[in-house]
Amino acid sequence: MDATMAWALRKVMAEFIRADGRSITLMRPTLTKTGTGGYDKGSFAAQAPQTFRLVMYRRRLTDLTTPKADGEIPTIPYVLVGAFNSNVERMDEFLLDGVYYRIQGLEPHTTTPYTDRKVAQLIALDQGGVTWA
Repeated sequence: MDATMAWALRKVMAEFIRADGRSITLMRPTLTKTGTGGYDKGSFAAQAPQTFRLVMYRRRLTDLTTPKADGEIPTIPYVLVGAFNSNVERMDEFLLDGVYYRIQGLEPHTTTPYTDRKVAQLIALDQGGVTWA
């Protein structure tokens, strides 16, 4: 994709996000490497508010569901869609409508130079920093 096409797609995507956008303040944790290859999460730093749109996750080529008695339920019911230059990283957290969320990852095609958006996969938390069991 060339720069002209990317510019046009970015304008369309900006209008899509603006049409049903939500102002969200992402909280970014400081991560300290442990001796065993993991990370310890430290304090959180608030990022500047940004506009994102929550979009239902509909990926048919991946198995992101959990089997339950009533059938399969999606592990990731929504994704967060932001502008191509959104400041969003894995492990960022935010509070929206009384629910805490964590960014589990960014979709790979949304981090290329000529992308028109960033798409972040979410998980819900029962409180800030703690994953639902």
